[in-house]
Amino acid sequence: MRTKIIPSALFLTALAAVGCGDGGESSTGGTTSTTPSKPPTVVDIVVDANRDGKLDPADPADQDKENEWSVDSGASFLANLDDDDADKFRDVDDQIINGPDDELDLAKMQLVAWPDAPDGALGVLHIDPMSAQNIRLWKKGLDGAWWLVGGNVGPCNEVDPACTVTPDVTFPIEEVRAGLTLGIEARFFRRSLAPEAWTGIVQLGYQVNDKDGAPITDDNIPDGLDQAKIRVAPWMLFGNLSPFDRVWSNNVMPAFVSGLSTLSTEAGVTYKKITNWQDHWTQDYFQTGYTTIPVENGAVQGMRIANARPWGRCDSPSCWPINWLKKGYLSPGNGVIEIYNKPNTGSTYDSHGNHDLLPPYENGESKYPFGRIAIGSGVLKETKDFYAAQEVQGPPIIVKTSWLYVGHIDEVFSYVPANTPRGWKLLVGSPKLAKSMLEAAQAAGHGAVTMFKGQKWYTENGSLIDAEVSIDEVLANQDLLAASQEAQGEIDDMIAQLKEEVGLADDEIVEMPYLLQDLFGQKVAFNPGTANMLVVADHLGIPKPWGPVIDGADIFETDLEERLGAPGQNLGSDGNGLIVHFIDDWEWYHALDGEVHCGSNVDSVPPADQTWWKVLK
Repeated sequence: MRTKIIPSALFLTALAAVGCGDGGESSTGGTTSTTPSKPPTVVDIVVDANRDGKLDPADPADQDKENEWSVDSGASFLANLDDDDADKFRDVDDQIINGPDDELDLAKMQLVAWPDAPDGALGVLHIDPMSAQNIRLWKKGLDGAWWLVGGNVGPCNEVDPACTVTPDVTFPIEEVRAGLTLGIEARFFRRSLAPEAWTGIVQLGYQVNDKDGAPITDDNIPDGLDQAKIRVAPWMLFGNLSPFDRVWSNNVMPAFVSGLSTLSTEAGVTYKKITNWQDHWTQDYFQTGYTTIPVENGAVQGMRIANARPWGRCDSPSCWPINWLKKGYLSPGNGVIEIYNKPNTGSTYDSHGNHDLLPPYENGESKYPFGRIAIGSGVLKETKDFYAAQEVQGPPIIVKTSWLYVGHIDEVFSYVPANTPRGWKLLVGSPKLAKSMLEAAQAAGHGAVTMFKGQKWYTENGSLIDAEVSIDEVLANQDLLAASQEAQGEIDDMIAQLKEEVGLADDEIVEMPYLLQDLFGQKVAFNPGTANMLVVADHLGIPKPWGPVIDGADIFETDLEERLGAPGQNLGSDGNGLIVHFIDDWEWYHALDGEVHCGSNVDSVPPADQTWWKVLK
């Protein structure tokens, strides 16, 4: 609603007589008389309500709906969690603007100049109390410098956690008359949809008080208050169909590194090898996402945001993922968050292989143009609350993964681009397909052919034993077949849930053959779990299956190349198939109950086409 104080009416009194003269005298010899005009009263805060990246007090698109939020209008701002001066402190944790790039991360607002504001007047900007705890307000002073003046003014960092909250900011008469540019940033994202939690919407009210402290009013705005709203942008999770520009992994296994390096080169992305962290499960200890707001010319301003797993592989803070992220990921354009209530908590379910993003879909009234988060069993409540609070990719679908030994959704599901109306297909682990392939090879007289040639298994005490086994031995192993059959039942239930939620048809599901074995009453991949893959555009990094080699070819590799790489499935962005890279992950990943996806990660600059503000109500 436009609630500006506008100029008072100008009353003119003139003699309307007809006669000779220069207009300064009446026909009776008198002079005209004019009541002096009252200077305009200006109490006006302007936000980018029309989302064009500009602040224009004369534009009704910025003014009329500045105190609203809808799919059509409403201003937004960033949680400023990157490190633009590369000092290893997030920009929101210090009390300076860290250079021109940090300034870009502030959403700008304007206090319109009132040159004729009366002597002794003060401007006052009110921030609603809940928001004041969660945001920081900056002003660009008349000296040209940025000053932290309102909200949670800190310092609120690891060195000094004490926080000072300033919900009301005053501006001296010189600034009221000259007008000011303000900048706003959030200390964090919205955390919860609970009624008592911060909504992420900041209510602002601007007034100018006279020398006695009373608001200066006008007939058009009797309370003397101009109001505006501005909303924190959500955190958004990357998914397999995102336009990645970087691949990450630990460098502990040379064959794995070599395979990822080849894939990255061919896919045209940068490969980042992690050499300063002991955890080689790179997917699991951090999760990659981004946040953006609209700026000029249809562009976006934003940053990558990595989310730390809540627990480390030892009790020391040196093992906590957030501490590696602050050293190894936090940088200009790269932010980090931790969304758990206390460090070193949670379980295997809170590793991020158990958190994924279904690609965009519509199913009846359900529409998720930016995808929908899917998680497995046992995820911490604060994490589920956080995902739901972002709204555009939630609430998350929850599928049962407690039957898996590691417990991660990526052990059996993946998603790849397809030239179909939906634009993607689901890949899913299929023990029944693996069994039928081995039975066909056995029936053709190849039962003595071995698989896993040259590979080793770890025993419970850490020693190594030969993994090589024949097709006949596999098919005679009743415990293995029973475990695979039980796993197939669980997978079928997961598929049925996704088919109902998403509306997937049978021809939008592609089976990936591998058996699963029992481990302490739960299930884990026996063959390398080929659904547990890295997807970068049309390139797939699939665990090398080490299957039976018959007539010079690994039967599982041949099947997957035909299944995924040939045009018959309409897979790939052009429908002509995907590019398959088999990556050796046995020693450090498969033999330790994980695969390629578990050991790799991806991220990207924030995509400009993910216009979340067009769907968030």
